[in-house]
Amino acid sequence: MVENVYLVRHGHIDTGSEKRYIGQTNLPLDALGIEQAHTLSEYFQTIPLDAVFTSPLMRCVQTTQIITPLYHTVDALREINMGKWENMPLKEIKAHDPQGFEERGRNIEHFAPPKAESFGTLSKRVLETFHTLTQTYHGTVLIVAHAGVNRVILRHILGIPFENIFEIEQPYAGVNVLVRNLEKKEWEEALHVKPLCI
Repeated sequence: MVENVYLVRHGHIDTGSEKRYIGQTNLPLDALGIEQAHTLSEYFQTIPLDAVFTSPLMRCVQTTQIITPLYHTVDALREINMGKWENMPLKEIKAHDPQGFEERGRNIEHFAPPKAESFGTLSKRVLETFHTLTQTYHGTVLIVAHAGVNRVILRHILGIPFENIFEIEQPYAGVNVLVRNLEKKEWEEALHVKPLCI
């Protein structure tokens, strides 16, 4: 059984000048993201890792490869699928689907854009995999994933309602440390480490 999880968001990516839903769009790290990944690599040099898992999306794989050459890609750790809203600027979504945009704000757990996932669906697939990995492996593991993926894990452990999920900050290259009490078989702590470089 896993005792410690280092839950990391990938390094910085260039999303353009407008705020948008990136979702599963397969963007690479930018120059800052590569720098952040190297800082993560330095951070983890002193931490013995028993297993490393990453989302298969390029930004996570690149981050992971800079940290360590030994890792497993796990498809269920992909970011939320935003369907028709994928990679669209928010102002465009508000203009073309104002009702959908408002409904997502009111019902973040269950609402899904066309051909997309809801946060509830994301949570189900991610938590099933998280529980399997942390029951199957032992010691200390690193998971490199996405803001949405990390948030649903942390929301579950911390007991935060879905409507408050975006209060869980997940900056680029941010590190969360999860500690399990092996006697109680419960997650005891979820500590957020500030971004290692900006």
